[in-house]
Amino acid sequence: MNWQDQLIYVYLNVCEFFLQESPAQNLRISPNSNPTFTDQEVITIYIFGIMQGYTTIKKIHKYITEHLYEWFPEIPQYAGYDYRLNLLEEVLNKFGIFFIQKLNCKNKNKENIIVVDSFPIILAKGFRSTCAKVAKSVCSQGYCASKKLYYWGLKLHLFADYADETLPIPRLLKITTAKTHDLTAVKGDFIEFINSKFIGDKAYGKKSLKADLLKNKIELHTPIKFTKTKKTLTSDESAYSKIVSSFRQSIEIFFNWIIEMTGIQNASKTRSKKGLMVHMFGRLAAMMILYQLNF
Repeated sequence: MNWQDQLIYVYLNVCEFFLQESPAQNLRISPNSNPTFTDQEVITIYIFGIMQGYTTIKKIHKYITEHLYEWFPEIPQYAGYDYRLNLLEEVLNKFGIFFIQKLNCKNKNKENIIVVDSFPIILAKGFRSTCAKVAKSVCSQGYCASKKLYYWGLKLHLFADYADETLPIPRLLKITTAKTHDLTAVKGDFIEFINSKFIGDKAYGKKSLKADLLKNKIELHTPIKFTKTKKTLTSDESAYSKIVSSFRQSIEIFFNWIIEMTGIQNASKTRSKKGLMVHMFGRLAAMMILYQLNF
């Protein structure tokens, strides 16, 4: 699909989302209640700019004004565009939910295998994470074991349908503070997926939880942990852990794809809670559209 078709596709999906929303939810009560540059165009430009690889609002605005001005002749100056975009943080969030519902219409695997994991969204890292103050109401300091990194920010949790030989299909996204433990964040969500088999890492491997889930016909599989009394694995346990890890690779590859395509993990340029929410929800929306187009 060429860039013109991609741009039209994004705009049509944004318009479809606005049509299914209640008019009262996006009602403007001001002298400028019907701007010539619409909210649909504001969101379309941002998502399309991310899809084209531009990492900041300023770069996206510059790209549009220099190369696509005939498509958006009413686009305001950068400050005006940035202001309009920040007003739409909640709309971007709802658009992401709307698109996840569209993706959930895709065929799921017959075995109902769901992979679950998380990755960090980083505003500051290392020693800077101890003195960071941006978006204090939603962020915290946390530790990413896979990166061996202390950071200030958020954590994105994902449930996705396992798909053989392709990326998994997103089912549920959840955002928490960085310090929230993976199991604490999603423990209450497993029950929404009766008759499913979950694949997770060792962070989810609580025996009592596995037993409770089995009562609801939900299986939770994680690699077997070493403990103070258990220093080695039997051949069967080792084989089981390798099988679980092979299923988990799909979500790790998916995370790498999201980060590479959208730059969502690096939020160091944000300076406010609104800016952080726009960064995160805009990139999640771009990710889901790219997924729809490519898979």
